Amino acid sequence: MEDRTGDATNGSVSPPGGPGVPAGGHEDPVAFLLEESGLVSPSAKGNGRRRYDGRPQQSDAPTGPVDGPAARPGARAGSWSERVQRFHSIPKSLRTTASRRRVMGLTVVDQGFSSANNFALSFGIAHYSHANVLGVFAIVNTTWILTQGLIRSLTSDCLMTRHDTDEGVMRKYERAGYISAIACSSVMALLVLALSSAFSSELRLTFIIFAVSLPLLSAQDYSRYLGISRYNPAYAIGLDASWLFLSVVGYFVLRHAHLVSLPWLFGSWSAAGAAVGVYTLWNHLGRRDLRELIRFWFKSERGVGFRFAGQWLLVSSWTYAAIYIFIAIFSVAVIGQFKLAQLAFGPITVLSQGIVTSMVALAARYFQVDVSRALRFVLLAGAATATVMLSWGALVYFIPVHAMTNALGPTWPAAHRMVPLMGLAFALTSLSGAFAAGLRSIRAAKENLLLSIVMIPVLFGCSVTAGILWGVIAAIAGICVGYAIYSVAAFAMLVHCARRITPAEIAVEDETDTVIPIEADNQNGALPAPVVFETVEPV
Repeated sequence: MEDRTGDATNGSVSPPGGPGVPAGGHEDPVAFLLEESGLVSPSAKGNGRRRYDGRPQQSDAPTGPVDGPAARPGARAGSWSERVQRFHSIPKSLRTTASRRRVMGLTVVDQGFSSANNFALSFGIAHYSHANVLGVFAIVNTTWILTQGLIRSLTSDCLMTRHDTDEGVMRKYERAGYISAIACSSVMALLVLALSSAFSSELRLTFIIFAVSLPLLSAQDYSRYLGISRYNPAYAIGLDASWLFLSVVGYFVLRHAHLVSLPWLFGSWSAAGAAVGVYTLWNHLGRRDLRELIRFWFKSERGVGFRFAGQWLLVSSWTYAAIYIFIAIFSVAVIGQFKLAQLAFGPITVLSQGIVTSMVALAARYFQVDVSRALRFVLLAGAATATVMLSWGALVYFIPVHAMTNALGPTWPAAHRMVPLMGLAFALTSLSGAFAAGLRSIRAAKENLLLSIVMIPVLFGCSVTAGILWGVIAAIAGICVGYAIYSVAAFAMLVHCARRITPAEIAVEDETDTVIPIEADNQNGALPAPVVFETVEPV
């Protein structure tokens, strides 16, 4: 997956394109900016270990050929020869050479496979189940969403915001986060098993299936984000596509055998995901230092992870609580129209989620190179998702009503009137979500949590007040106003926090980045001697 040739310690020659240009001849702007900004030190060629005083341990290998150009007395500072040596100190991994468009495009494709897998499960169960069974599935599915969100906040979200390009540092974080994801999901699985004993027989069996498979499902989910954090979404696509393929095969086998009850269908889907999770165990688990890596992750990421989890719970609670509040204000029929209008935007939310997910991984490094350009990148990503939402809303609104009624049922004519404002609400939600993701990318977890604490009451107040006074259309307009305020506040907070990232801060070493010898990841083989990047958390 990575090109590890051309290490400066073995006296290799420069690639034909010169410094900042990989062997393929294409300019690498990120690596060049890292070099020009002083983020890569030509003397930082440590072997992945630190001395007792915390400074990088220098490699004993020579920094260039003895009789080469670098050894000539006439070589001057900043000459071609020195720039060649500095270029070779940049690790040639996808974290420094990947194309932004490729990362974002493949992440959207991966999100499509993941969403298709979830939609396929929901469709299969809805097709063969009556109302009571659908209610059981809704409870299990909500539990899965909540547990998955919490585990992601504590593990994969933290990994996605690491901006290090040192392969030794990142490999340790990857393994520590992977093991911690399995540990967190195992604790939650035990809680679900304990609670299932108090459930009815209809719920108990499905919850037991869910609890047993949860650790491996979490391993699969973390691994896909690990691939995205490496700027290699193709790995995530392979995992999600495999899960989807195994799920579809299992569905047709069960349908042929006339085993289409909820436990069989959900169990088949869970088993398919668990099988992919078993594959990731071979790739990322290893056999040594498991307890030490869990302690390392807890010590390093607990502050950021707990705040990420709190912010996610606040945003999720607003989403679910709003429906219950609307039930007290409007009739059940109006709530059904509201949800159907939301459902019409389901396919396009997959695209926006993929853009935002890849944006976090890319922005985490861009902010360490050029703050102004990184802010523009986040702003453009948010504007892109908002534009896509508005365009989709216009498309849905102008499709003939009878055609949409054939697809979505007889409730669509009543829901059709909500589409314009619903599209604006989704656009503003995407915009504020992109800015909040930008805060995550610089690990401004405390500010992100504080912003959510302040803005959730604003959203409640705008939507509920307008709904009580003027009806459901006004409630959607109130949501638009609330998310417009949220977007402005989130971007202002992002700018404020990003301006605190200065070269002086970047030059200070982060004690949490101490590298210890670890077992190599089976996916990539032995580790090269990594470059030590001295970093500090900006917020």
